[in-house]
Amino acid sequence: MKFLNREEAPISQEVWATLDTTMMELLAKRLKIRSVVDFKAGLGFETDAIPTGKLKTLSNKEGVSVAVREPVLMAEIRHDFSFSKKNLEELKRDIDDLDDSELRAAANAFAKVENSLILDGVKEMKTKGLLESLSHKPLKAKGAKELMTAVARSQGMFNDEFVDGPFKLVVSDATFSMLVTESDGGVTMKKKIENILGVDSIIISNAVGDDKALVISQRSNDFIFYSGLDVALGFESEEKDKLNFFLIESCAFRIVSPEAAIQITLG
Repeated sequence: MKFLNREEAPISQEVWATLDTTMMELLAKRLKIRSVVDFKAGLGFETDAIPTGKLKTLSNKEGVSVAVREPVLMAEIRHDFSFSKKNLEELKRDIDDLDDSELRAAANAFAKVENSLILDGVKEMKTKGLLESLSHKPLKAKGAKELMTAVARSQGMFNDEFVDGPFKLVVSDATFSMLVTESDGGVTMKKKIENILGVDSIIISNAVGDDKALVISQRSNDFIFYSGLDVALGFESEEKDKLNFFLIESCAFRIVSPEAAIQITLG
C-alpha cells in the first residue's frame, strides 16, 4: 500500500515492526466495541460502499419507476500524530520505561472515533449507530444489584424476539468496578451476571459511558462492522526532532437486527 509511504520513512523494517506491534497492542485495548459485533474483513481499501439490496423509490409515473439503491457508505478514518526522535531511539533500544504517551494518545483518539461510529453513527453519512437504533426500550437500573436484575430481565426480552445467545455485557471501567466490589450473599454482582451470561461475558469499554450498559447477542449477523483496510500505520513527514505518522482505516457499520441488543440505563 504505497499511500502509507513507509519506504519514505527514515527507519528500518525492524523499527516499523516494533512500532506496528506497540501501536496495535494499544489499539487492542481500546477498540473493544468492534469485538461485540460481527467483524468482516478483507473488502479492500478501494471499496466505497456495502450493498444492502434495499431500494428507495424516487418516482413512479406512467408505470415506470425510478429507484435509488441504498448502500452503506464506507468511512475513512485517519488520525495524524507525531513521535519524537528521542523516543524513537529508545524504542529501537527496547527501553523498559519508554515514554509512549504520544502513541497512547494517538490510540485513544483513533479508537474514540471508531467506537463512536459503531455506537452513535455518523449523521453526515446517514449511518445510524447501535444506540439509536435499538427496538427495545432501555431497561433502568440503579446500582450493581439492579444491573444484574436488568441483565436477567433482558434474557426474557430476547427470548420474546427469538434472539439467541450467547450474549455479552458491555460496561465502563467504573461500572465494572461496581460489579466487582458489590456483593449479595457473599457473591459479587460480576459473578452473578456471569452465572446468567457465562464466564468472560463482560466486556469493558469506556466508550459506552458510565450512564449505560449494553447486552448484545453474539449469534452473528445482527450488527456488522465491515473493514476495507484494517487499522494501518503510515508515514507522513520528518521534522528536526520528530517524525509525523498517521493511523488510517476504511470501515462501515450496518444494523441488521436492532432487536438483538438491549440498553440498560444506569443511575
